[in-house]
Amino acid sequence: MKYFFLLSGLVFGNYFFSQNIKDNKISINYIQLPKQKVDESISTFFTIYKDSYLDKNNQQLSIYQFKVDSAEAEQQIKIKTWKTLKNTIKRNYLDSLSVWKQNIAKGINRAKPTEPIYPEYPESYFLFPPVLSKSLSELMSNKSIKIAGFSEGNSGVRIEIDNLGLEVISIKGKYANQGKSYVVTARYKMPIVIKTFISGDLLHQKQYHNKIANHVVFKGKTEYDYEIWKMNVGESNKDIWINLQRKLWNTAINNISSVLDSEIGYPKKRENTEVYIVKKFQDYNYEKLLSAYNYAESGYGQVGLDRNKSRAKTQLIKAINIWEQEMKESDLANKKSRINSKISGLISANLADAYFWTEDFEKSNFYINKAINQGNLKAKNHCKKLKKDIPEFKKRYNVYIQ
Repeated sequence: MKYFFLLSGLVFGNYFFSQNIKDNKISINYIQLPKQKVDESISTFFTIYKDSYLDKNNQQLSIYQFKVDSAEAEQQIKIKTWKTLKNTIKRNYLDSLSVWKQNIAKGINRAKPTEPIYPEYPESYFLFPPVLSKSLSELMSNKSIKIAGFSEGNSGVRIEIDNLGLEVISIKGKYANQGKSYVVTARYKMPIVIKTFISGDLLHQKQYHNKIANHVVFKGKTEYDYEIWKMNVGESNKDIWINLQRKLWNTAINNISSVLDSEIGYPKKRENTEVYIVKKFQDYNYEKLLSAYNYAESGYGQVGLDRNKSRAKTQLIKAINIWEQEMKESDLANKKSRINSKISGLISANLADAYFWTEDFEKSNFYINKAINQGNLKAKNHCKKLKKDIPEFKKRYNVYIQ
């Protein structure tokens, strides 16, 4: 029992001594720096659209005309065969009627010959309309490349876009879903080449949609529904490839905009963080930590105002100076000290964040390691993510200040 009360005293003594920490959650809006810096005198870009797809269209029209000519010739052969067969059957029928009529004149009564069933007229042929590529402006007049930090103009960063044209390689149908549906799939590709130049030098090149992919043309219950659908398409002269082209263009434009944002742009981003303060505890005063928080909150609120973060850094350095001064009282061995290991770890986390956003990554990393090695679980978890962010942010910063 003696040992029980002794252990209880230690546990509850530490509990009642533990300082009360407040986590102040802050959202930081910032401007991401580029991987490759463009001279800041260049603030515009322009886009040149090439029309290689027209060659593909001419090729598709030639192929389609060949198919029409072939189908028409085959159809004429079928009609001629049908007409010959029908005439033969009808001639034989007329011969039998003549014999029947002659017999009646001779007094021989026989049943009138039954009119035969004639072969059906050949069905008209169906051909999908030619696969004709369209320009981006025809498909989506409001869709264009965007680069954060740049405006569209007639000079600056040059972007060349060349659509080589949609090519449909095959169209095949089959039953799916245990025979409950009939799906017709087209295999296609539509290469779009996008190149970006700065002062005549190639910065980036990427080709989209050059690999063969699948596109569902029709989905219904049976192959007979597909035949009805084809009839409707033929009657309405509907271009069944418009939506596919819109989708492919949309993917390419969104992707290259994202790539250029990351490479040379200045997109607005957001990160979430926490600033830790300690409420007054016993005879200890933590008013300075509250002052540091106010400076930090003001600084973080100004991070996204400019690329070099100059206004934010002024406020954050004030917070850093207070936290650094408080850390001089750190006593990791004494849990009852004003700046014990717990408080030291949380202040280290605050310093790691503040140095990170003032772009002093060496000191940020120093306090990250300190918080991870000496701080409590809250400080460690706070800094582990920050540590992962340093390499990318540091690389971009070093490019920007060159």
